[in-house]
Amino acid sequence: MKTNTISRSGKSAIKKVSANKTKPKGIGRVERSFFPGKELPRIYGPGDTNALESGFLPAWISKNKKSIEADLLEYGAVLFRGFQISSAQEFEDVALSLDKNLKTDYLGTSPRNKVTQFVHTASELPPHYPIMQHAEMSFLDKPPRKLMFFCAVAPNANGETPIADLRKIYEDLDPDLLKKFETKGVKYIRKYDGPNASRYNLWKTKRWDEMFSTKEKKQVEKIAAQQRFQVEWLPEDGLKLTNKQVAVRKHPIAKTKAWHNHSQVFHQDAARLEYAKILKQQGTIRSFILAGVLYVLTFLKKKLVEPKDQDTNVIFGDDSEISVSEIGKVSQAFWKHLSIFSWQKGDVLLIDNYSVSHGRLPFSGPREILVTWTD
Repeated sequence: MKTNTISRSGKSAIKKVSANKTKPKGIGRVERSFFPGKELPRIYGPGDTNALESGFLPAWISKNKKSIEADLLEYGAVLFRGFQISSAQEFEDVALSLDKNLKTDYLGTSPRNKVTQFVHTASELPPHYPIMQHAEMSFLDKPPRKLMFFCAVAPNANGETPIADLRKIYEDLDPDLLKKFETKGVKYIRKYDGPNASRYNLWKTKRWDEMFSTKEKKQVEKIAAQQRFQVEWLPEDGLKLTNKQVAVRKHPIAKTKAWHNHSQVFHQDAARLEYAKILKQQGTIRSFILAGVLYVLTFLKKKLVEPKDQDTNVIFGDDSEISVSEIGKVSQAFWKHLSIFSWQKGDVLLIDNYSVSHGRLPFSGPREILVTWTD
């Protein structure tokens, strides 16, 4: 690729200016592709040596935002792979080039640690814990529009972040079941321990002070009211949140319909069903043991605790139960359309949260995935 250079001869006082110093940032070729046999994600990779330079990607994104937005709208997920992104701050620079409107308020369920102004760890849940497919914060009236993930440390094995097209889940789900969800909506029931409790609990995911970023109950009630959460304070400083939400949403731009709820995350049989699929996918002794443990624990939990008293649960909006068979059909639809690919260090994954879901498969050993999001 030709670059502009300045070459002068004659007086020694006139310095030569190198091409590297005069070359504008973001000048380089980027190639687009897919993983073999997969429709998700759309992959952007360096097409020449110029695209391998540090600082290239944010500048290139700024010059090509329209084409990136078009691909994101069509496919729902774009993976930037092979570029020189090596730190949380560099990831934040890339994220800001994709969308200036990054947010820090997080009312989701996973514990997260702040890394930079806008970047957090994706999840501090134990590595054996499965994170089922979901649209980020779909239980809110206005979930985030976009998510960006960054692979700071790639796992040696497993620990993928699978994604699925929520529009295809909507199209592929049993019509009668879809109508039931779409008509009734869903109701979420969640219980949180107080600020003095341990961060980790077998069924709960984090404390209410971590969720609301405050230890003041009045402030919690104020934020909850803004989100239409019903608040009930429990003994030993516990908190119960209940809210009703839609099960299907229209994309704010494309107006396409997509499955958009947390039913297979909060359902009391969700983890058990997920690990049955993970066992087939990973086929390890560890996954076999965990699948068995979850089966037994779920059985005992359902026998000993009423659904209304579960720490996390989801039911239909009219208070009727979502059966094991029904949530099993939801899980099956997701796994049919799941796209699983291994992380590589430096990967940046951009997701349209109204079109594509994400999750996490269990792993062992080092792994560090960071995240940021927009409104």
